[in-house]
Amino acid sequence: MAAWLLLVHSLSANLYFSESSEETPDLSLLSHQQSPSERKMNLLLSVLVGICCWRLSSAYSDGSVAAVCDSMLPGHIGINPQTTTPPYRVRVNCSTYRPGDRITVTLEAAQNGTNFQGFMLQARRTAGGTAGGSFRATNTSQFRLHSCFNMENSSISHASGEPKSLFEATWVAPLTPSLGNIQFCATFVRDYAEFWTMVSSGILSDGSVNKVSADAMCFCVLAALAGLLGFF
Repeated sequence: MAAWLLLVHSLSANLYFSESSEETPDLSLLSHQQSPSERKMNLLLSVLVGICCWRLSSAYSDGSVAAVCDSMLPGHIGINPQTTTPPYRVRVNCSTYRPGDRITVTLEAAQNGTNFQGFMLQARRTAGGTAGGSFRATNTSQFRLHSCFNMENSSISHASGEPKSLFEATWVAPLTPSLGNIQFCATFVRDYAEFWTMVSSGILSDGSVNKVSADAMCFCVLAALAGLLGFF
């Protein structure tokens, strides 16, 4: 930002001095120089280009990605997600969960030396695609929490563009209602021109569904036994 302000100041100074020099032009050089209006136009274009470059270079660098909760796309104008195999992965420490469980989610480089500058992470229903649950993390200087889909802290992203090879967070399953089976989905940003979206973990089964089914079966068996023994 400081460099950008210095550029604007320099261009403004050049514009001022170019205007001042119009009063005593060097006639011997007029045939080789731009007209004052052309010089002003070029300076204006330089300012506009500088603004665009600064805007592009800072797109979501601080992790302010709440506007893209659904698509999980970084605001990199004119750049599409990579379609190659991502050099990153999403790992979880279990394959099932129940309400209130705390799941450790790890984002990491799958190849040595392949750091990522930015990320966005959500737990999404495999049936519906919306995010749920809430995230916790240990180092608050490395992440930002976002309330996507009207769910508090249902998304987490980077807080700076510093290179990272690993990030770990804790996801807490909601007490109610049940999300059903879920996957953790992430966007990884290597740099402005390269990013991968919807990089997924394995599917986590909703253990509460199995528990209800097992309880119902147990009740039916007990009821049948009670009927045979003449309790009903």
